[in-house]
Amino acid sequence: MANVTPSITVNTTVADDETMALATKMHWVSSVIFGIIFMIIGLTGNSLSILVWRRKVMKSSTGTYLIAQAVADSGLLVFFFITDTIKMIWPEIANSYAYGSFFSYIGYPIFFLFVVCSIWLTVGVTVDRYIQVCWIMHAKTMCNDKRAYTGIGIITFLCFVINLPHFMTYKPVSDDMRSPDEAAFMQTDFGSGEGSMRYEFWVHCMFLVLVPWATIFILNMLIIRQVTRANKRMEEKRSSFASGKVKRSESQITRILLTVTFTFLVLIALQCITQCFFMLKDAAGNRRIINEAFSVAKLGIVINSSINFFLYCLTGRRFRKELGHIMFRHCACARNAYMRESSTGDSNNSSMDKSKSSMTSSSKF
Repeated sequence: MANVTPSITVNTTVADDETMALATKMHWVSSVIFGIIFMIIGLTGNSLSILVWRRKVMKSSTGTYLIAQAVADSGLLVFFFITDTIKMIWPEIANSYAYGSFFSYIGYPIFFLFVVCSIWLTVGVTVDRYIQVCWIMHAKTMCNDKRAYTGIGIITFLCFVINLPHFMTYKPVSDDMRSPDEAAFMQTDFGSGEGSMRYEFWVHCMFLVLVPWATIFILNMLIIRQVTRANKRMEEKRSSFASGKVKRSESQITRILLTVTFTFLVLIALQCITQCFFMLKDAAGNRRIINEAFSVAKLGIVINSSINFFLYCLTGRRFRKELGHIMFRHCACARNAYMRESSTGDSNNSSMDKSKSSMTSSSKF
């Protein structure tokens, strides 16, 4: 019996090392390869989405929420690159005290602030659409730009308050307190203790992820039920052509938002399940494995912040039409500018040719 314990210890250590190696490899692939691809796609798509939703014909309380969400998603992608991808590409940067201070006090907490804001702005836009679909009599007074800006402000403030513990998770380490090849930041007593674990699981995972997930799912079910009832009533009262035309017109934004929010439900569910599984499995074990696993799970959040533009294009005819107007206008402006430069260049060349010919004629005389 005396030889059993060492054998179990060795096997456990080997298993932990293998798990850590796999988690690290997956972290590199998700952060560097997929992270950079989705960051470029997401920043481009979110910028185009903001331009479209700002157009006069697209302005609404829903569009205001979607603009705010595009801003939050863009911030999330930028800070994911700064706090995660760049460390995997250039590991030596983590040894810089300047980067350690930035990561501890700005990068890490602000990234999670954008994560929480993006999640709850999705809830906000779902509630806005639910009111417009299910509470039609109150839609004009409750769904306008002023109410939307107020809702965005309240969501941002509450997310900041709830996210405050992330500002106390890491601290910088000065050069004289570590070896040159060690990271210039480390977890605080709070960040490495049970308080941080409880916060990440009960507050961040359960309240900040699971509650929005359930809220969005329930509201989407109610929206679908109301839209189905409304479509049946329209079919009974109108001709087939008029009914089809009205249904297409009135369900554009609803179809877009249902697609966006259901995609959100799937991607966030994958992230939350992965995070909670590793936290429960290693609650008293290897924190590095938890951190590496969560870094992989964050890819679901990154993807969710990158693909909304394509979902808008896929499900929204009006969105595609306005996007086409923007692209055509910019192409037309570029073409006109090129034509003006060409005509200016031709006129300058013509003037130079005339001056040369006149000089040649005068020299002959």
